[in-house]
Amino acid sequence: MDQLTAPALVDGAALLLGRQLTLERELTGGQHARTVLVVDGGTHAVVRGFPRSDDAVTRERAVLRRTGPLGTLAPRLLAHGEVDGHPVIVTEAVPGAAPAPDLDPVVIGEQMGTVLAAIHRLDPAGLPDDARQPMLRAGRLATTAHEAWREVDLDRVLTHGDFWSGNTVWQGDRLSGIVDWSGAMSAPRGVDVAWCRQDLVLLGSIAAADRFLAAYEAAAGRRVVDVHAWDVIAAARADTYVETWAPNYAGIGRDEVDGRLLRQRFDAWVGSLIGSRVH
Repeated sequence: MDQLTAPALVDGAALLLGRQLTLERELTGGQHARTVLVVDGGTHAVVRGFPRSDDAVTRERAVLRRTGPLGTLAPRLLAHGEVDGHPVIVTEAVPGAAPAPDLDPVVIGEQMGTVLAAIHRLDPAGLPDDARQPMLRAGRLATTAHEAWREVDLDRVLTHGDFWSGNTVWQGDRLSGIVDWSGAMSAPRGVDVAWCRQDLVLLGSIAAADRFLAAYEAAAGRRVVDVHAWDVIAAARADTYVETWAPNYAGIGRDEVDGRLLRQRFDAWVGSLIGSRVH
């Protein structure tokens, strides 16, 4: 991938902020951007650099202007610009860390469900619109996903766009923040709901996926009656490349969730969704 080095990213961010920064460590858990944690005096900030011509910074700036109602759950924008042609964004560091490997997935799911309901109450007007309709080339799940599409509610909310455990920050067993808002968009609520449920299944807990849904519905004050259809659509989107997510899970301390285990858990999940109709 076309990426800045970590030192170049720190130096570029220092120019954008107009003060010296010290690299504390590089952050992992995603493959889209290079991400570093820096120190400015006693204050921490997160710096992310994206490939040239990527619109992630523009997208994230647009959504961070709307996240005030979330309080400290969303980072505050500090600076943005370009470094050697790469879009760069600097945000406050949300206190905490990735969910601990021994944190019960049910705890993760319940708190993510409550927070997602708050995110979906934000204003989506003017954000990029994407219903996440299944692609024609959806592999073995193509037919089933297109059948499911006829059942879904397409009313738009502000969706995070990549709502999984790796984009959460925790202080012990308390969810303290949601990060990486560059994929936020106006889309149906089922996009986020199903993507998070699938992640919790890949962490090894269908029970957590169900508790997440229950917590979301309680906080949102509504049932997600089309959740099964969205689960199928999310699975179709992941099917051809789910093994490639292993570095993302390793980046949040889940080294045991390798490509083989991801495929094993994913195929079992697909089987529970659509059973013998998948070949």
